[in-house]
Amino acid sequence: MKITMKTDFEVNVFLLAAGLGTRLRPLTNKYPKPEVPFLNVPMGLYQFRYLEQLSVKSCVVNSFYLPERIERIYATQAYFQDEILISNETGMILGSAGGLKKAAPLFKSDSTILMMNADEVFFTENKNFLQQAYQQHRDHDNLATLVVIQHPEAGKKFGGIWVQNHTVKNIGKSNTDSNLKTYHYIGVIFLNPKILSLIPENKETNIFYDILIHELKNNSVEIFNLETCDWYETGNGADYLTATAQVLASFASSPSRAESFFKFVNLYDPSHLVQNSGGVSLISDALKITPDALKTMEGKLRGFNVIGGSTNLTGLKALNKIENSILFDDQILNLRYFS
Repeated sequence: MKITMKTDFEVNVFLLAAGLGTRLRPLTNKYPKPEVPFLNVPMGLYQFRYLEQLSVKSCVVNSFYLPERIERIYATQAYFQDEILISNETGMILGSAGGLKKAAPLFKSDSTILMMNADEVFFTENKNFLQQAYQQHRDHDNLATLVVIQHPEAGKKFGGIWVQNHTVKNIGKSNTDSNLKTYHYIGVIFLNPKILSLIPENKETNIFYDILIHELKNNSVEIFNLETCDWYETGNGADYLTATAQVLASFASSPSRAESFFKFVNLYDPSHLVQNSGGVSLISDALKITPDALKTMEGKLRGFNVIGGSTNLTGLKALNKIENSILFDDQILNLRYFS
């Protein structure tokens, strides 16, 4: 699963990891959101599942909130073979565009920029979508190419990308042109390096609402519609738990997804599935639970559960019931935790 270089499709990767994660409090009072585990792997590492499609010239991650924890995630990851550079924002958070501007001197070439949110979770059967989006981006000489999906909440719960024939015409929740289709952005965007000249220095700047929305009439900004994709909202506690339950359940109906996922998770925290009362649980092999102890534990497990390798074993054994919860370190996350 480690990233191997391709001869074509050269990019500089920029991962956005500086956010405060306020909607996941109180958990994010201690952990930056990219460190929060999703099925036993920090969310900040999920994008590495797809980067092997490209030739990554440099990979830069920005940090602001709890920067030492962000640095540790990327210093100890097992997916990318080269050094991951950190662009630490101090004093104020710079936003998606401002953060990119600050990080740009760390890029090792003048290649296309691939900017990705470091806390997005999605699954797709299209293993070459980044190459396809990159090719479209270069062939059409786009300023930006956004990877999107169709989603019923696009332009409602989420800001929408409003499109006509693949060309972006508007960005945001409001739109007055009924001829436009709306899509949901999944945190992956290819950018022409010339966009850096449009971004001010040392100023909090959003790539969509401060930069791209003003360039729609002057430059080509398009979407790449990822048609086979399941994207999961993880921004708040309830949705984070729901997404966990849905993905675990999907493994039973999609063996190929399960196989691909275990190649990914096993590089970080080797784990296995356990069918239990009313659901499926994912348990880290690092806990080294004996068959007899596992049988006893299965009696505790109800609904969906995820138990990571860092889980405090003393606390785990003391629990009478583990139900619809995510456990790691000393944390037990469930709806009660987030209420």
